[in-house]
Amino acid sequence: MSSFKVDDVISLPDWRRGSTFGASQADRVRNAKIIYDMFRKAGYPVGVAMAAIANARHESDLSNSAVGDTGSSVGLFQLHKNGAGKGMTTADRMDPYKNTARIIKETDIYGDKLMKAWNEGKSVATLSYIFGRDIERPANAGEGRDNTARLIFGPLADVDSQTLTYAAVGGFFLIGAASAFGVLLYLALRGAK
Repeated sequence: MSSFKVDDVISLPDWRRGSTFGASQADRVRNAKIIYDMFRKAGYPVGVAMAAIANARHESDLSNSAVGDTGSSVGLFQLHKNGAGKGMTTADRMDPYKNTARIIKETDIYGDKLMKAWNEGKSVATLSYIFGRDIERPANAGEGRDNTARLIFGPLADVDSQTLTYAAVGGFFLIGAASAFGVLLYLALRGAK
């Protein structure tokens, strides 16, 4: 895609606003693209990359400058200074690339059940819950992350991973039984500048 306009691509209401933590609409889409690209480059399937985006939306509203837990948790995945963010500076945890790289490392370590669920054909909504429970490990054990996936991906969140097939063909994303929104979001994540 040579040109990209957020308003031409993002169609669900959650994508047409800035973040509650101050990130603009364009920043939220850029951060989603970073997460998607890094998870795919690390070898994770599209459904797991989408679950990661849903978790970052749940944790930080896709704002890399989000700060929670009275300053202890920072960035896209709210890396806690005594947890997944241990040994990272606040600036590192606010860097969307470093924050995502750290959560990929956590996924490499704790993602067995997540990958098993993907291989069993679980939906992105279910993968989002499992990602929260096993990778993020919040006090509420991932509760509500399935609904966050539905909020940002619409009907695509409930498509099973065996049906959620994809192929990059001339810049198009083909999804069996999925909504046009999924196609448009993928194009936005692939083509955003």
